[in-house]
Amino acid sequence: MKTFKQAHEVLKDAQKFHLDMAGIYRQLLENAEDNRTKLLLEHLYEHELRMANNLKNYGAVAKHKVMQTWLQYTSEESATDLVKNQYLSDKPSIDEINKLGQEVDRYFSDLYQTVYGSIESEEVREVFDNLKQIQDKERITLSKATNSLWDM
Repeated sequence: MKTFKQAHEVLKDAQKFHLDMAGIYRQLLENAEDNRTKLLLEHLYEHELRMANNLKNYGAVAKHKVMQTWLQYTSEESATDLVKNQYLSDKPSIDEINKLGQEVDRYFSDLYQTVYGSIESEEVREVFDNLKQIQDKERITLSKATNSLWDM
């Protein structure tokens, strides 16, 4: 479903998604038993809080005019919907958590790429291109963190 939102609303929705994912990771952390899984969940929890804070700060410093730009994009799913579409056992393994983290990163990369592709304003395109680059760097960080857990 295509929808129209202003750039600041897209950023606010993305911020909420990150905060919701942080809550989901926090809840999974409370039920985790394996130390490596706990470490990964802690990393993901902190990552989501950091990304939400980055979006809050990004929206605050971006030019007001840029943030009022109307955008057309495919309506995003909620964090809860994304998690429901993933297989997670009662006590999720490190593999299940890693796949969930990768899916969240893919979601944001796709979201920012879709929004970027629908924007004509170079200023607004730059905002979403920067966000996509940040998300891509975070995906690499997650991959490195997961790989280091396997070495433990």
